[in-house]
Amino acid sequence: MNFLEIRSALTFITFFLFITSSFAQTGAVKGIVRDADTKAVVTGASVMIAGTTQGVATNAEGVFQISGIQPGTYSLKVSFISYQDLLVEDVKIETDKQLELNLEIRTSGGASLEEVVVSATRLRNTNNAVLTEIRSARQVVSGISQQQIAMSQDRDAAQVMTRIPGVTIVNNRFVNVRGIPERYNQVMLNNAIAPSTEVDRRTFSFDLIPSNVLERMMIYKSGSADNPGDFAGGLIKVYTNSASGENFTTFNVGSNLRANTTFQPYRFNRTSSTDFLGFDGGERALPGAVPTENMRGLPVNDPLRTDVPKSFNNDLSYQSRTALPDFNFGVGLGRTWDLRNGRRLSTLSQLNYSQSNQFFQRRFNRYEIQDPADYGTPAPLRLDFNDEQYEQENRVGLLSNWSLLLNPFHKIEFKNLFNQIGENVTILREGLDYVQQSNLNRRNYLYQYRSRSIYSGQLEGTHRFAAGKTNLNWVGGVNYLGENQPDLRRFRTLQSASNPAIYDMILPSSTNLYDTGRYFGELSEIGVNTSVSVEHQLGGITDNPIVLKGGLLNEYRDRSFSSRYFSYRTTGDTNPDEINRLTSLPLDQIFADENFRSDRFIIDEGTSPIDSYTGSNILSAGFANIAIPLEKVNIIAGFRAEYNILRLNSFDGSALPVNVDNRVFSPLGFLNVDYDLTDVQKIRFGYGRSVNRPEFREIAPFLFYDFELDANRNGNPNLKVATIDNLDLRYEWYPRQGESISLGGFYKRFKDPIETEVINQGGTDGQAFTLNNAMSAYAYGAEIEIRKSFSGLTESSFIDRMSVNLNASVIKSEVDYGSSIIGDIQDARRPLQGQSPYIINAILNYLDEENGWNMSAAYNVIGKRIFAIGTVSAPAVYELPRNSIDLTVSKRFTRSIAAKIGVQDLLNAPFRFYQDTNRDTRIDFVNDDPIINFRRGTLFTTSLIYTIK
Repeated sequence: MNFLEIRSALTFITFFLFITSSFAQTGAVKGIVRDADTKAVVTGASVMIAGTTQGVATNAEGVFQISGIQPGTYSLKVSFISYQDLLVEDVKIETDKQLELNLEIRTSGGASLEEVVVSATRLRNTNNAVLTEIRSARQVVSGISQQQIAMSQDRDAAQVMTRIPGVTIVNNRFVNVRGIPERYNQVMLNNAIAPSTEVDRRTFSFDLIPSNVLERMMIYKSGSADNPGDFAGGLIKVYTNSASGENFTTFNVGSNLRANTTFQPYRFNRTSSTDFLGFDGGERALPGAVPTENMRGLPVNDPLRTDVPKSFNNDLSYQSRTALPDFNFGVGLGRTWDLRNGRRLSTLSQLNYSQSNQFFQRRFNRYEIQDPADYGTPAPLRLDFNDEQYEQENRVGLLSNWSLLLNPFHKIEFKNLFNQIGENVTILREGLDYVQQSNLNRRNYLYQYRSRSIYSGQLEGTHRFAAGKTNLNWVGGVNYLGENQPDLRRFRTLQSASNPAIYDMILPSSTNLYDTGRYFGELSEIGVNTSVSVEHQLGGITDNPIVLKGGLLNEYRDRSFSSRYFSYRTTGDTNPDEINRLTSLPLDQIFADENFRSDRFIIDEGTSPIDSYTGSNILSAGFANIAIPLEKVNIIAGFRAEYNILRLNSFDGSALPVNVDNRVFSPLGFLNVDYDLTDVQKIRFGYGRSVNRPEFREIAPFLFYDFELDANRNGNPNLKVATIDNLDLRYEWYPRQGESISLGGFYKRFKDPIETEVINQGGTDGQAFTLNNAMSAYAYGAEIEIRKSFSGLTESSFIDRMSVNLNASVIKSEVDYGSSIIGDIQDARRPLQGQSPYIINAILNYLDEENGWNMSAAYNVIGKRIFAIGTVSAPAVYELPRNSIDLTVSKRFTRSIAAKIGVQDLLNAPFRFYQDTNRDTRIDFVNDDPIINFRRGTLFTTSLIYTIK
């Protein structure tokens, strides 16, 4: 389907849904008001829907009835002379239904008392609740609820994000919002800033968070003074499940089958006793025989060079076993206790465990540097490899959330989330290098184990004073991030010229990152953040007052990264014939203990000061904003000041100190205006200035070899902070409860945007990835989202139970590197790296609550985007569009038992990456060349849930 066809289809769907939605229906609320002490009915009491003009007075029997209410969640205000005002929150109005309430009000006794607030536990995890939050927000917001998540087979937050308008996923874990690269996002967990989770980039890995612990996810696409200012794509707020105030116990168990993986051979080098828990048990740890001092300067004949390698596990062969079906289970516990004086303590705890296997074959190519005169012809092939990639992942997740309700005005919550993930990856690579010994086949190997630990905890208090006119919110958060990569092994072998059945180990003349290499890396980061905000009503309209809000935020992060790497090599005393004999031995025999001696193999350490760094970051911010209602217009204006101190201590390749001390003051202004066209329609406008700061790893000169891409990754200590001006305009319509239609546009202007660049290092070093600042850039686009129920459109009960969620985005961007570096960058003007020109999501759902059936089909596709920008010597690499369809069916058999089955990635479309060989910014399969091509395989899922209440 081409772009014009997509646009025509969306236009037709939009027109159809606009017409059918005009038959919106309403609900009603009815009740009786009594005196709380005497139980006598109260005649003439005013009952109003807060924020509207809808209301009535109670009749002689104390009865009231308000009809014609648009579906949604409201607050009901009851007032009468000599009585305290009563505010009933979370009043849910449903289509064609009448809600009945029995209300009691208390006499004031002549004293001026605070307004009485009655509040049920507010549900924030339903589609209706998320739509209500979007509707009442002062910014441009998109979101997804736990209710919608449960309709899919999404296993983690990354997969969930693909259902949100304008969002795409990179590497199955990182998020692009509106086509803006993942580094431009800011992430918050339960209202506290989350850490950057990766060693080599500024981003958050959303695959760390299991989908079943999510209450909702909200993406703020326009800024405001009371939110962090370090984002341009989106401010992503992730909320984990709250303590619900219910007593229950749930058990769930599931199993998955993946095409081409399950019941097929799974290959690996070795395991440890604790791999099933997501971390290494010590079997891969750096042996105690390795001295803490760097071995790089030791004499060649030092005994340590032959004794130390004997302490390693030197079996480089791989084992094979049958890949069993994926497995997962979970336990959830909810409890609540009523304490003295009306206090209530609630808790929700969840334990989740999963193990999954993945195998896929991957084609990987690289090409020679071309003369500009040859750009119109295919590039000469340099590398032609076929990879067999095997992955096993073990996850353990713990959630423990607590809530203490002191009274209707004061609440304290304590939320904790811990995840442990272990990944065991084996890559068996075979192919040719057409420049070096092109007549001989190569077999290269990678054995990698990586464990990641993340803890995030928040203590939050919300307090209301002066009859709800003053609100205080405070948050204290602690984050911990740990990553361990023990004994990463990368080595290469070459087919023997004399015997094609034998492959000889390639030995380096000196240490490097890819020949007989053993790499050990550890990262640790601790973050502490605090924030406080106060909101006060200054006056104005009673139900829509002028509100002044101000607050402070402080965040401190401390990161430590260290790594060491070693290679096995020969000395000048070796006998070439003997070495040739040894290197042709099987992989489990080459580096046997008896082969480590001065005339055979020794160990050499390549670690240098550049391979470690420490860093700290202090962010201090203060803000103030004011919300001014003017009849149908609401104006929210604010100012935020952020002062950031980034310090990093490392070394460059010459062992000279690299000390970065970046102190940046960022004054940020915001203006948000919304205009209520009707009770169910509004227009939003937003302007905000934001920034994008480099992360520790991005400015550290540390070099890491990426085996999958056969390229190095380098930091850049000279990166500057990017500044972004953001404009948003959106129309929103809420025809019925649970329904919405929105159409919006945005424009962003960047100064000093940060991008990933491909560079050619020359000689045999090949390509590398680094980061640079462009001079400027802009991005603009349009978004449409339609959430529509088919209820009432036909006389069919089957159609009535269906609903659709369609969203699409069209985006255009251009980056300008300026005239000073045109000779180096492939295109001085081109789209932003990572930006997709279009994104389409569609979800069709069928819900039969009476019989317990829920079925959904989800479709997703993104447009061609730049994976890495190019230079004159290295063309840009593009990721091509990929169509994806997921199917899910769930059935609730009883109040306690439910089951779910699904198919994920039904089409199993290939992931394709091509280089723009002829430099025309288009990809065709004749003149441009493939870089990467693979399919992951369709996943078939099943799960069973048992609940005790």
